[in-house]
Amino acid sequence: TWTLMGSFLTLLLFSFTNKMIGHFTEDEYFLLMGPMGALITLQYGLTSAPASQPRNIICGQIISGVVVLPLALYVPQIPHWIQMAVGPALAI
Repeated sequence: TWTLMGSFLTLLLFSFTNKMIGHFTEDEYFLLMGPMGALITLQYGLTSAPASQPRNIICGQIISGVVVLPLALYVPQIPHWIQMAVGPALAI
């Protein structure tokens, strides 16, 4: 549960920061949340594994995509910046 809470709160902070950056730059600049989700996965969920192993990054991106895409497509009433934090947190 600590992994879920830590990853969710970190990604929620990144999502809110992304929303503010977009707001102040008229959506010209934004953060790429996919790499942030992968980084959080390695930091919170795979602390004993070396971060440089490509299989961890690739598998994490695939699992995150499988979780996040249905969330974004079939639950549109949740604000986008919250979806960006919930999806990767659930994938972890």
